Amino acid sequence: MITGKDMYDVLSAMVPLYVAMMLGYGSVRWWGIFSAVQCSGINRFVAVFAVPLLSFSFISRNNPFKMDGKFILADS
Repeated sequence: MITGKDMYDVLSAMVPLYVAMMLGYGSVRWWGIFSAVQCSGINRFVAVFAVPLLSFSFISRNNPFKMDGKFILADS
């Protein structure tokens, strides 16, 4: 049975993501804060620098021996 605390945990994890997405969409579409050239630069920075660095940081700090084997196999 799904309790109120379970729903709160899920919503507290999802709401910040959707708020960030809506702010990003609104900053380009409605408010015109970023131009197309700036969006291209931001996308390139994220794809070339931020995501690989974040991935390396996560993988290097993770201990695979403490992870569940079924979880690792389900993802591969």
